[in-house]
Amino acid sequence: MVLAVVATLLLLIVYGMPIAFAIGLSALGYMWLSDVPLIIFAQRVATGPDSWVLLAMPSFVLAGLLMNDTGISDRLIKFAETAFGYLRGGLAMVNVAASMLFGGISGSSVADTAALGSVLIPSMSRRGYSPEVSAAITSSSASIGIVIPPSIPMILFGAVSSVSVGTLFIAGILPGILIGLTQMLLIALLARRHGWGAVQTFSLRRLARTAFEALPALIMPIIIIGGILTGVFTPTEAGGVAVLYGLLAALIFYRPVQWRAIYRALVNAGVLTAVVMIIISMSYALGWVMAHEEIPQQIAAWAGQLALGPTGLLLLVSAILIVLGAILHGDPLLLIMTPILLPAVVAAGIDPLQFGIVMVLCIAIGQQTPPVGSTLFVVSAIAGRDIFAVSRANIPFVMTLVFVLLVVIFLPQIVFFLPRLAGLH
Repeated sequence: MVLAVVATLLLLIVYGMPIAFAIGLSALGYMWLSDVPLIIFAQRVATGPDSWVLLAMPSFVLAGLLMNDTGISDRLIKFAETAFGYLRGGLAMVNVAASMLFGGISGSSVADTAALGSVLIPSMSRRGYSPEVSAAITSSSASIGIVIPPSIPMILFGAVSSVSVGTLFIAGILPGILIGLTQMLLIALLARRHGWGAVQTFSLRRLARTAFEALPALIMPIIIIGGILTGVFTPTEAGGVAVLYGLLAALIFYRPVQWRAIYRALVNAGVLTAVVMIIISMSYALGWVMAHEEIPQQIAAWAGQLALGPTGLLLLVSAILIVLGAILHGDPLLLIMTPILLPAVVAAGIDPLQFGIVMVLCIAIGQQTPPVGSTLFVVSAIAGRDIFAVSRANIPFVMTLVFVLLVVIFLPQIVFFLPRLAGLH
């Protein structure tokens, strides 16, 4: 019966049905054929998303949209350009650095891609980078946005697994920075081969000026993380603080706030949140189906029989998630697979915190793999290039994500170091 549910889900997705409804119809079909009272479907859809943790998601989405509409992305790009533009491949490094900085605001790779790609992809193309490479760097670097806090996938994982979202945020800092540094190193190596030059000469005065102009944006992640660490507010409340801070920063430091921009940000945040919440609701119904069929217990028993050990199991789970990431978007993949895999992972002695970061990294890789790579679609549209052509150019940069995933699996201390230092783990 479970195989029929999975087959139905994949078939509906292939035929183009919106993924939320594909998930919901698959779960509803199982309950109907199994004589399960259909009221259970309604209960799971209605009560599943009723979570205090999930309240943080729309707030962070709104904060990112507000700060983008007030010109924050332009100032971050100028600061990154001054800091890295004098190096070989400087503009490509600016792309990565801007993604790291903007990722500390929005928590969404797609939002980062849309905000930065429209500016950087045309600029890189004018500087001699091929459109495919420009799009590839923008796409792969944007995935840093869901690893460096705040992170929407981390909020979803925390809601499903009961792992502290604040601890997940802190644990993602070092892996996110490592992705950025690894991509910059790769760009430095490729710059010599392709003749990518610098954008400008280094100027300490210009660096100080652009840093001052971007300062309100640069300290926003510090306020969020610092507030969580010191207990001033919870991760859920941090989203509201981010929205308030974004509005105040715009009023005091940046362009005057226009009601039209606020209205547009509110509407877009509402639409994005509604899309995700529908997926969450339907995923809870499908999760009930998997629990009813005792799939998590069966997978835990199967994993125990394999005797792979914690590292071997994480490698196997990562491979499964990366393959599934090619056909499922990140949020439904996380919501469906976390309840299924977590019992097996915990039974193998793997810390749920490490598993959470591994899962977020697998989703980041999935965003770069066709046919459903979310960031790939955005950059392909901006660059006007075929998604598969961009994917070929993206292979070296995707390997940097795979490298960091392997580091997190084999050296979990990179995940635990900051949470333990902060007394959270």
